[in-house]
This record gives sequence, structure tokens and C-alpha cells, in this order.
Amino acid sequence: RWLLTPYNRTIYGQAGEEKSLAYQIHNNGHKNITVDLALEYPADNWPVKLFDKQVQLAPQETADVVLWFAVPDANETVHLRATVGNHTTYSTLIAQAGEAPTTQPLDMPLRLKPFQHENEQFGYFPEYPVENQVYFNANNQPFVRASNGIATYRNNTWATSGTEQSVSSAHAGPWTKIAFDTDGDIYVLAMANGGPSLLYSKDNGQTFTTHALPEGSPTSFDIEQFSGHNIPTEPPAIVQFRRTQSDPNHFWRKFGDMELLLPRKTENGIEWSDPIFITKMSLGVSSHSGIPSSIVSRGSKIHIAWGEATDPEDKSIPGVPAYAATYDRETGTLSEPTLIGYGAPANDVHNTPCITMDSQGYLHVLTGTHGSPFHYSKSLKPNDTTAGWTDPIPVGENLRQTYIGLVCDPDDTLHLVFRLWREDFHPTSYCATLSHMSKRPDELWSEPNVLVVAPFTEYSIYYHRLTIDQKGRLFLSYDYWSTFWYYRTDHKGKRRALLMSPDGGQTWKLADNDDLVNAPE
Repeated sequence: RWLLTPYNRTIYGQAGEEKSLAYQIHNNGHKNITVDLALEYPADNWPVKLFDKQVQLAPQETADVVLWFAVPDANETVHLRATVGNHTTYSTLIAQAGEAPTTQPLDMPLRLKPFQHENEQFGYFPEYPVENQVYFNANNQPFVRASNGIATYRNNTWATSGTEQSVSSAHAGPWTKIAFDTDGDIYVLAMANGGPSLLYSKDNGQTFTTHALPEGSPTSFDIEQFSGHNIPTEPPAIVQFRRTQSDPNHFWRKFGDMELLLPRKTENGIEWSDPIFITKMSLGVSSHSGIPSSIVSRGSKIHIAWGEATDPEDKSIPGVPAYAATYDRETGTLSEPTLIGYGAPANDVHNTPCITMDSQGYLHVLTGTHGSPFHYSKSLKPNDTTAGWTDPIPVGENLRQTYIGLVCDPDDTLHLVFRLWREDFHPTSYCATLSHMSKRPDELWSEPNVLVVAPFTEYSIYYHRLTIDQKGRLFLSYDYWSTFWYYRTDHKGKRRALLMSPDGGQTWKLADNDDLVNAPE
């Protein structure tokens, strides 16, 4: 398996433009192998160069093999064949003259097809790192948590600064977040020296120092990241969750202590105040898809939202209670928690809430759900969780929603991306879609706009993460996952892609490098 990958690549360019494409040869066995390589042309021969005709690999070793070519005047195809003994396979390169469909808005929804995802259908072939979602600092410079460090665009190229933890798992939600303060300093959670740490850069991500979090045994974290109107003046706040109990009779009822951590900059780098206890009943953080924000701040006030476990025998409780509280850095006080609403069903970590803030400081919370409509509330006063909230209302009717991704744009329009079950795209069963809704100030939520449709029915997720830049453009990173194991394991590595909307979700396109590094004025 995976002897030669990728299986297919479609490359666009101007006729005569010099291109290259790297393939990976992988020895997935337990013995040394010799791989013979050759080019095959299903139609006319065209000039493609392969310098490596044979590769020798030890067990589990991988090597790159590069094809060099000039984009032909007409569309052309070549197969790269790999042979080991009696086993042979090939990969296909299709070279097409002209602009890739990724340069223009897509005809939505994007309907993935079996073995034909973004590259095969649209020529998506990004120059930027695509392992995780993209974040933008106050100068709108993009940063991505790459597998080997923190990547950003500087001096007209993408450069990566190494870290102590390699992030490669699609489940590594909080570890993929990148946070900033008003000084332009950068903060990233990571595992270093066997324990959770905060990586800190004061030189725009060229170097990072490592600062261990206060001792303890937390199982998950969240860090305040930019969601539209919140770049803190201090280092971003962190919440940590420590599981203390699991319920053998209720699979998702796993809960424990939640604490607030406040890093501060000193002449010694990063130092820590004592952890601030929030609750002993927290369900933790739902982080593999959506990555809902637990924290948002303005000035000295830090606002935290969380969900709690409840008595499973109490059938009057309609779902996970969503609470919010405020910690004031100036006074050193934590407010009493305020109950905002419930997310059905109860005792389910999928249903942790999400909090964001608009330009005026009003707080907005969605209660998480697992297959039912999210509920929305807004604070009655700016920058205050204690002065009351609007009654929670569903964002729509009969919506089978899960996994909140929420941001607020410069016009104070809320944007929500989530998994939505639908039964109208496949003839025999339901399927998972990735969908978008928006809410303008003082208006109702829009109807769902389906962005991506799964190629298969039954269970799917997208490991999606919604972010926003300083211009209000939406960036949606996603990686389709199917319940059908044979389809997942047929593909080596990830299929993550990045959609971008420049106009508040009215149109979407697969992002190219210019979308990240050359934002419009």
C-alpha cells in the first residue's frame, strides 16, 4: 500500500511554463526493496524528465521522485510507473494550459467525488502549508501551524520556525491555534520536554522560547485566538481542563476541573500567575472539529464560556448547560457564573459552547449541540457576562447541527460553519455537509448555505476550522473523513484544503497563495 503517491495530480500553468512535481515512493513492508521507475504516455509523447530510474528503500523509508516538465500547449497526460518484483502501479499527471478553476469563485456547493477531491476537480495545488488552519496577525500576515513548526510568509517565501512538538494529527485542535497580542508577539501551545508548554516569539515568529505551563495533569487546553475583534494587550489567556471522572454508563459524560491560566511577560520571558479555578464539572473542550472558542477578551476583562456535566437521572435538564463568567485582570476577581442556555443532549462534550465578541464589545454565545439546532444568545451589555443575556433562540428549525466554528466580521456579522446532516444529496441515505450561516446585527440567522458535500453517505466529519483575517475575509480549513475505512486508508496522509470567502460568505473559492499573502486594501 502507498508504494507511489499521490495517485493523481492535475497541474495548470501557462503554455511553456516550467513546472516540477514531487512524488513519494514508500516502502510499507519489512524488507529492503528496489523500485524501478518509468514514464508511460497514454497518448502522444511530450517532454517529461525523470532522472531517477531506480530507488532503493529500507523498511518504512520514503523517498521523493521529481518529474520535470514544461506545460504543453494542449492538455497532456503521463503515467509514472513504479514496479517492485511482480507488483506494479502507477500515478497520473495531467498538465493543462491555462488558469486553474481555483482562481475563480466556485459553483457551490463543492461536491467531492470518490477519489476526486479538490485537485482532481479544480486543480487545487497550494503553495502554502495546508496541514492546519491559517491565522492572521494585526498586520494581516498569515501564520500556519505546520507539521514541523510555525510557518509564515516573509521575504517573498514561506518559512518555518521549528518547535518542540510536531503537529500532524487532525485531532490536535488547541495545539494548532496561533494567538497574538497587540505587541505583535506570537503564542502557541505545544508539548515540550514531555509536558504542555507555551511557545513565545517576540520576533515575528523567527524564533520561539519555551515556557512550561504550571504543574498539573491537564488533559486538554484552549487559548484565546483572534475571532474578529479580540487581540489582547496581554499574553492570551488559556483554559486547562483536567478530567477527574468518567461515567461508565454514559460514554460522553467525562468531566473535571477547569482552570484559567494567565501568562504574563517579564524580563525573564513568560511567567505565570496561580491558576484560577472555574468549575469542577467542566466537560472539557470539543476540539477536533469546529474548535469552538472558550475565551474572548477586551481590556482587562477575560470572558470564559464552558459546558458542564449534570445528573443523568434528572430528565428535566434539556442539555449541556452553557455558562459564562468574567475574570478582571485589574481587580483580580472572577464573577459568578451565568447560565446562558442548554445544548442538547445533556452530558455530551460535543455540546461545549462558543463565545465571540463584536466591535462594540457585545458578547455572542452559541450553545453546542449534537445533531440539533444551536441556540444563540447575546449579552445585554458590552464586555460583561453578568448583566444579562437575550433569551437563547435556535439558529434555525430542524437543523441537525454539530461542531461550532464562529467568527465576527468587521461589520459585526456573525459567521457560523458546522457539520449539517442532509438527505437531499444522495438518493438512498443521509450524508454530512459542511455548511455556513450568518447573522447580521439585529437580524435573524440566514438559512444554511451548503459549502461541501461528502462523496459518501453515512457518518462523516470535516475536521473544519473557521478563521478570519483583519479584512474580514473568511478562511475555512477542512479535511474530509469518511466512516468507510477502506477509503480512508487508501489515501496516505491528509486531504486538507482551504476555502476563502472575500464577501462574507456570498462567494467561495479554493484559496491560492495570493489570497493569503496579498490581501486587498
